[in-house]
Amino acid sequence: MKYLYTLTLAVFTTATLSAQSLAVTEMDTVLEVNSTAVADYGFSIKVQNVSSESVDVYVKRAYSNADCAFDSAYFCWDYCYGADVDNSIGYVTFNASDIRSDFSGHVYSPNSGMACSDSTRYVFYNGKDPSDSLSVWVTIAAGPTVGTVELVVEEGKLYPNPAQNYVTIETVQEGVFVLYNALGERVIVEELYAGQNAIPVSDLSNGVYLYSIDGSSFKRLVINH
Repeated sequence: MKYLYTLTLAVFTTATLSAQSLAVTEMDTVLEVNSTAVADYGFSIKVQNVSSESVDVYVKRAYSNADCAFDSAYFCWDYCYGADVDNSIGYVTFNASDIRSDFSGHVYSPNSGMACSDSTRYVFYNGKDPSDSLSVWVTIAAGPTVGTVELVVEEGKLYPNPAQNYVTIETVQEGVFVLYNALGERVIVEELYAGQNAIPVSDLSNGVYLYSIDGSSFKRLVINH
């Protein structure tokens, strides 16, 4: 017996929408797919170089839970990579202020009739400085009825920066805050809950640190008591 259902894609972002050099300028809001037409369906993300210098940008799939209502997921950047490849081999060059639409994510939907959801995270990063990165979540939701998913863009925020005694982290989903000192030593590991999280840094020395909220992209935190 064949089933009819619609697969919808909604794009969410975590970390900041403005990394040191990169920002998301536009995304597909909703992609509706009729699963009886077994085919490849795609969505796009436009990225901008917001810096004043040229940047060579790679992309990787940093997290994938591809066991929902599709049998493969691939992405295209400098080249199209299959579901078994998570990191682009090549890069796309962005001149200052360039907006590029080279990225497309894809789902090949079989006739499964499942009701479920998956998540995949893509990270766009500067080849010369991987900590200069932009993290984008994609949620894939499948169900037996036609539905719509509105675009929700949220920022994972850390403030204040520079910090004195505490930092506050706002995130839309659970995660882990990891902080490294200038020697590359991990000095703080704290679980994050959706919403506001207060983390003390009063015991740390003044200086420049690197932190991660999403487990892949890293940004600078200055501590100055």
